[in-house]
Amino acid sequence: MLRTICLLLLLTPTLHAQTASPDWGMYNYDVLGTRHNSAEKTLSNKNVGQLVEKWRYPAVGASEEIGVIHATPIVVSGSVYFGTATDPAFYKLYPDGTLAWSYRNPAYTVVTPKENEKPSDTSYRNRRFQTSPNGILGSALVDQKTVYFADIGGWIYALDTATGKERWKLNTRAKDFPDAHSLNCLFASPILVDSKLILAGGTLEQVVAAFPGYKAANGRGFVMALNPATGQLLWKYDVGPKPEPLDPPIVIKDSWGEHKFYFGPATSSIWSTPSFDATTNTIYFGTDVNTAPRRPTPDNPRTDTPQSCAIIALDVTTGKEHWVTQINSGDVWTNAMRSYDPVAGKYKDQSIGDTPKIMTIRDTSGVMSKVVGAGCKNGGFYLLDAATGKEIAHTPIYTGPPTYPLQPTPDKRMLALPSLMGGLQTGCATDGVRIYTNGIDALKLGSQQMQMLSGVPPTGGRVTAISLDLTVEHWRHERPLIPSIGGPKPKMVFTKVGDPVASGIAVAYGVVYFTTVASGKLVVLDAASGGLLKEIVVGPVWSGPAVSRGRVYVGTGNTLFNPYDFEAFFPKKYTGTLHSFGLPGEDEVGRMGKK
Repeated sequence: MLRTICLLLLLTPTLHAQTASPDWGMYNYDVLGTRHNSAEKTLSNKNVGQLVEKWRYPAVGASEEIGVIHATPIVVSGSVYFGTATDPAFYKLYPDGTLAWSYRNPAYTVVTPKENEKPSDTSYRNRRFQTSPNGILGSALVDQKTVYFADIGGWIYALDTATGKERWKLNTRAKDFPDAHSLNCLFASPILVDSKLILAGGTLEQVVAAFPGYKAANGRGFVMALNPATGQLLWKYDVGPKPEPLDPPIVIKDSWGEHKFYFGPATSSIWSTPSFDATTNTIYFGTDVNTAPRRPTPDNPRTDTPQSCAIIALDVTTGKEHWVTQINSGDVWTNAMRSYDPVAGKYKDQSIGDTPKIMTIRDTSGVMSKVVGAGCKNGGFYLLDAATGKEIAHTPIYTGPPTYPLQPTPDKRMLALPSLMGGLQTGCATDGVRIYTNGIDALKLGSQQMQMLSGVPPTGGRVTAISLDLTVEHWRHERPLIPSIGGPKPKMVFTKVGDPVASGIAVAYGVVYFTTVASGKLVVLDAASGGLLKEIVVGPVWSGPAVSRGRVYVGTGNTLFNPYDFEAFFPKKYTGTLHSFGLPGEDEVGRMGKK
């Protein structure tokens, strides 16, 4: 239930940390996590319906191919920066869409054609563009003369923006990295605050721990601060206690079988990009599940740790905890486990991937209070006191079993259903007037009593605008169902499939932008009314859009969440394209040339 609070409908992002820029220089646009470009003054609700494609990379008809672009593109002075998830590489494009430079980690093996094999041959392309364990799934950060990014192979990079040459790189799997783990990966995008480069990652062991032969679920999520000039580690915060051998092993049973754990407690990768409040020198981020349990004790029978599925605040100078607020308790889970516990009446894998947005609210007595707000995979949006972490309010959450019709009937203000894939996954936004949430309904996915009946596709997707105190829904854009998706053989065919909104939302000049996974569209809405202003088919997509200087940028291609075509929850494409959309005729970016 939503706990009612008396708040004025006033939310003022704390903009002391920066001056509004027309550039989209980091994943969330700013360190406050707003995803709101307040400096955009070209594209408005009056003209955005005229959007046309200005260019794409690779160009139409080009023989060149690049990998999937899963993250929000970064745009600075018209130049575009992005990495690819398949055929991993990092690219800079000039404002006219031509290639400035590309970079590949020399430590990785590049797939090349075999003898008597042409670059266009299907066999070669299948190898080159297969899902990669070294892919770049996060956005970059561009600061003056350096671009920073990371990959799921565990590397962090700093490149010269003009040339693409390495300034430094750091391997979080290397032996000299503190508590190095062979599965360390980095999903979260970097931010630069207090003269420190902040990154987050971990092991994502819920995937490999699903295999019975894997007995070493002993990793932890982490946040770290680096010297941006050298890559030197300044501090590292590990999520939860250090895993220790469990002797005897702990066995957890569910309707899918017995799950044995030999180490614990373990915590997964942090994929929530952190935010930062300069007035208190505080970093905020969300955490993932426990991938292995703690051993219960007489005084503490819990198998989870308080740091799992939580929002955490750290001191940016030292990396020390200010507070930890757990949103979902009891969430010990791997991919081999059922995602719903009927005894406890709880859904699993209900982590916080959304960035906690730093906001200031004035109550009816005129007192200003600073809060952080974030969406959760349980479908709720939460407000916490920024100083103490005390929960102030959240939107309604569905807690009934994973069956239809929903029982009990959910509150009509519920933003999304809980699930492995969905709820509010990441990328909610605020423009200081309203909060805009994306949403995925996939209630039956992974949650049914029998595992073989749990491969159920999403049933809905939407974007919702809610008041700043979370009590009022201003509008809701519900995505139409897809009549049929999948096929031909060996793909499965599903009917009446939902159209998830999984990308980060972008807000600029009274306009809301996002992409849709099943229908493969860039969608543009009026921020005040929710009215549809424009839809553009871009094909299989997961990337969220960026808005800068009268242009909208979005990358395409999609291998998530399952890279195999036969899953067919939504279309897959293993190569990508970067699109730039703008108004017809000459514009600011077009006049920039090759900068």
